[in-house]
Amino acid sequence: MKSRISASLALRSGGTRLPHAARRYSRFVYMTKLALPAAACGLLLLIAAWPRLESVFETVRFDVPRIDLSEARDLHMAKARYTGIDRDNRPFTSTADMARQQPGAGSRPGVDNAIALERPKGDLTTASGNWLELSSKTGLYQPQPQLLDLFGEVALFQDKGNEFHSTTAHIDMAAGTAQGDDPVTGQGPFGTVTAQGFRILERGDTIIFTGHAKLEMQPRGAPAP
Repeated sequence: MKSRISASLALRSGGTRLPHAARRYSRFVYMTKLALPAAACGLLLLIAAWPRLESVFETVRFDVPRIDLSEARDLHMAKARYTGIDRDNRPFTSTADMARQQPGAGSRPGVDNAIALERPKGDLTTASGNWLELSSKTGLYQPQPQLLDLFGEVALFQDKGNEFHSTTAHIDMAAGTAQGDDPVTGQGPFGTVTAQGFRILERGDTIIFTGHAKLEMQPRGAPAP
């Protein structure tokens, strides 16, 4: 008796699911009948309009930007700043508006690792605590030997009020020395000076003018020229 009741309940429960499945299948068939004709009509319209669309596509061009590999290899930095210490553990600073890595670095250590500088400036602190600043239009810095070469509009300023001008200068940042073999002019509280070259020793505490030099001393208490 129990088995007949279970079988009857199973048949009834299975019978209730058949109409729902049939409705879903009927809905699928109905949607398919609508979708297939619509897709066919769309395909026919595309085939008919393709000649016109093809002419439109031919007039459309996408400009792909060209990449200059030389610029990709051109490493540069704006507002560059390099700090270090000399052989006597005194600090120095080298800055520039723009620094560019020279191409071909690595074949000659120290030389090919040089960095081209725009508007470079070097700051040194003397043994007596005074400061010395050198600047120019362009420059070349070698990080490993800590050498800085300045070219064009070279200017040297001391906190003592002295200033000197030339066209080139070679600075050894580690040794705290600088030199130039081009004509130099200077002025300050001492007076005025002209020479064929200069040497800076002891981080600016000693300045030697080389070649034919002319010094005009300023009387004590007189205004600076």
